[in-house]
Amino acid sequence: MKKQIASVLALILLLSAFWGCSNSLLTYNSLTTTATSVITTQNATEKETQTAASKTATETTTAKTTTAQKKETTKITTAKTTVKKTENKTHTQTQNYCYITIECKSVLDNMDNLKEGHEDFVPSNGIILGKTKCTFEKNASVYDVLKKACNNKGIKLSARDTVYGVYVSGINNLDEFDCSQQSGWVYTVNGSSPSVSCGKFTVSKGDEIIFKYVC
Repeated sequence: MKKQIASVLALILLLSAFWGCSNSLLTYNSLTTTATSVITTQNATEKETQTAASKTATETTTAKTTTAQKKETTKITTAKTTVKKTENKTHTQTQNYCYITIECKSVLDNMDNLKEGHEDFVPSNGIILGKTKCTFEKNASVYDVLKKACNNKGIKLSARDTVYGVYVSGINNLDEFDCSQQSGWVYTVNGSSPSVSCGKFTVSKGDEIIFKYVC
């Protein structure tokens, strides 16, 4: 009987020991699983953080590049505009211009002597072309300015070459001798009558040219 009791007790102790070992193993496995999960979670978090940081850095670099490109484009556009303004300013400063007037006021006082049928070519105020600003090329003559002004305004101009140079015989269908045997066209520059043909007189910037029909 004592042997049986001893055997039972031994068995119980053995089972207890075995049970304790099993619980320890289960606990160890549980702890191991938990630690692995924590490590995996940490790795995933670190990876997400690195990815986010990389994305942010890329976006920042792209933004900086775009901003730099916009600034560079703005600089180029501004530079082109400045160059264009400078060119326009330079062109304006170097542009040659003068003023020209064409009038036949003397005819108004001699209408009785005017060739029949030419009344329609005489404006009521005697002004065929009011004072007009006209640009010209370097070394242009008074005749060049007259021809350009007449072409721009659709005014008929008649002229011929002579031994003395270009002679203007008619403007706006008012020709020489249409109002008397001494009638015809003359010109002045800044109030003075040059002694040469209008084709030989060189225009200067700001000159005021007047063509008059005299009777």
